[in-house]
Amino acid sequence: MEKQTIQPFLTVANYHLLEQQMNKILHTLATTIDKNVILAVRGLVETEITTKITMTATEAQIVEQLFAVTDRTQGENFLESLKPYVIPFKTVTASTIKSLFKKEKKLKMPNLVDMDFQQICYFAWDDPGTHRKYVIIEQEKQLKAIKGLFGNSTIKGICAICNRHADVGLFTTSVKGQVVGTFTNHSNYICADSAKCNHHVSDMHKVNEFFDRITQ
Repeated sequence: MEKQTIQPFLTVANYHLLEQQMNKILHTLATTIDKNVILAVRGLVETEITTKITMTATEAQIVEQLFAVTDRTQGENFLESLKPYVIPFKTVTASTIKSLFKKEKKLKMPNLVDMDFQQICYFAWDDPGTHRKYVIIEQEKQLKAIKGLFGNSTIKGICAICNRHADVGLFTTSVKGQVVGTFTNHSNYICADSAKCNHHVSDMHKVNEFFDRITQ
């Protein structure tokens, strides 16, 4: 009988969540020998994962290997073994970008050559010359985009996208209002480094809420 192939079932955000929770276990193992504390942390990690990631019994068996991780090498091997099960961000091409930002006459294109779509939850790049930041997100299997001005200066603060403490800058977007000729501006502090921000994202619900909020 042919072995059934397990299809990708983890979002990029799910993968980041698993990595973060694994690091929580490894940090505990490195800082205490109290078996009760270690057991409690493993229990909290299991609860966090099983409540946030919907899986079949077979898929759960793959993820459950994380709960037994005891060292960094074992953990990294586990994360590597998960990559075939990660659903990548929808591939973005130059023509895709041009169609999403078709009103931009002098659009600065991002570097797509080295982009790993299996590592990002949203796609973003900067145009330092115009102080613009461009953001593309995937919702309901469709790519949606928005642009905004990104401030020159950064401060330490909480990012509105990943909700982590980081170097953030003011991202100001403008969308058409319900009345013709009017616009609504939204200003939020987000990570200056979109790559690091992406790596911190472990909950796409929050990302979608942010995008919905600044496009309404």
